[in-house]
Amino acid sequence: MHGPSSSHTAASYNIGCLTKMLCKDKIKEVHITFDSKSSFGRVYKSQNSEIAFLAGLIDLSVEAPNFLDSLGIAKKQGITHYFQTKDLPNADHPNYILIEIYLYNGDFLTFVAKSIGGGMVLIDRLNNWNVIINGQLNNLLVEFNSNFEEEIKKNFQSRFESMKISDIQRIEQSSFIQVKDPYSFEENFIDFLTKNVEITNIWITSPIVFPIHGIPIFTNTSEMLKIAKSKGFELGEIGLEYESTLLNLDKKIIIDEIKKRISVMFSSVEMGLKSKNSSMNLLEHSASKIQQEEINGNLFNPGINIKSAYRALAAMDTASSGGLICAAPTGGSCGVIASVLYTLHHDFNLSIEKIVNCALVAGVIGLVNAMNSTFAAEIAGCQVEIGIAAAMAAAAVVEAANGNPNFATNAAAIALQNTMGSVCDLVAGFCEIPCHTRNAVAASNAFVCADLIMGGYVNPINLDDCIQASYESGKMLPSQLRCTSLGGLAITESAKKLEEQYHEKIS
Repeated sequence: MHGPSSSHTAASYNIGCLTKMLCKDKIKEVHITFDSKSSFGRVYKSQNSEIAFLAGLIDLSVEAPNFLDSLGIAKKQGITHYFQTKDLPNADHPNYILIEIYLYNGDFLTFVAKSIGGGMVLIDRLNNWNVIINGQLNNLLVEFNSNFEEEIKKNFQSRFESMKISDIQRIEQSSFIQVKDPYSFEENFIDFLTKNVEITNIWITSPIVFPIHGIPIFTNTSEMLKIAKSKGFELGEIGLEYESTLLNLDKKIIIDEIKKRISVMFSSVEMGLKSKNSSMNLLEHSASKIQQEEINGNLFNPGINIKSAYRALAAMDTASSGGLICAAPTGGSCGVIASVLYTLHHDFNLSIEKIVNCALVAGVIGLVNAMNSTFAAEIAGCQVEIGIAAAMAAAAVVEAANGNPNFATNAAAIALQNTMGSVCDLVAGFCEIPCHTRNAVAASNAFVCADLIMGGYVNPINLDDCIQASYESGKMLPSQLRCTSLGGLAITESAKKLEEQYHEKIS
């Protein structure tokens, strides 16, 4: 993804991609409305949401060199676009978006989309119909005359008996059905539907991630550790088995994909260590300055902790400058795991193969959090972003030290305990202050937590309980402290001055 935010940048891109698929003709005009009380409504301008949404809408790849020019490209393509905030009475999520599309063929479409954390998205309304589109499967959505319902049922059930077919919805004389499948739909069946006069509308979407074929082999830490014990697996092996089973992919393909992500992480660190690449909004570039002072021997406590800290700053600099990063697990926490893996490779001379195992271990910790909590600070504060990144990174360090699965989960647990109650109070809506230094401290903290556990600290609160406590305590935070820039550091006098200076600079 491009920085700075997975919830507001990567998710906007993914929603744009899915919206493009649902538009069967050329787009003439698009209106995006955010609820004025929501996190999205507060920060969409500062977190490149407009740029990312339109990049998806005009089918730019994430790696496209002109990704950040999407607003101008869309205009040249004749797409008029409006972004606004206003009160939306039906908004039931901090990242709720109303999308209205006018097509050149005269059609008008409305969608309700939500960013649900870590770049994951959900479209749950298409015109008047309830839908579930998250980009993980192929979707076939069919609107038809209600008197054709029995015929539709027969056709669908004969072809898709093993597939999930939603209950048929009805509004007056119109009916609607949604079908999901990991495999593409047969062209001859789509052609049959298109030619049927009883069918009034057909929409098709493809997956934007590897499609899911199976079911998770674990849903919490306890189940994961039982697999490790019964099969003699290390956590990295479990992570590989999980992905292979869920996605029906050869393990080599998975490893190659992880290597690509590690490459992006390493590049984000190296790009961020060059001041010429920095174009942050509030902060001055500092990563390379700290690096040089450490090299010159001018720091009080040189070594792994400060190296991992300034490398995390570097990756965050890349993110805040709109560069290409790997959300791990989110854009606002992308510096933690990138820095730790980079440090393990460059300072401990671990091979890329070993780094892949470390990344897999970090991944399974993230999976447990994903299945039992959230990655959205808008829902549960910074502890579910930078906090869980620190936990994932601590487990990766244990893997690097050849520690066992119990050590890895306990290192993750105490790392998460250290961030419990952490608010999301980003200054002026940018993922810079305090996000950058929190990433730096979390990366350093990963090494400390790993050593505490490896050295003999006995953790009495298991990771499952820590994740649950993190989630529940995060939800108790007032909305002002959950990514709205309405509380905490964001409303201090210093922060207000920074915001004023930024607006003067761009005006």
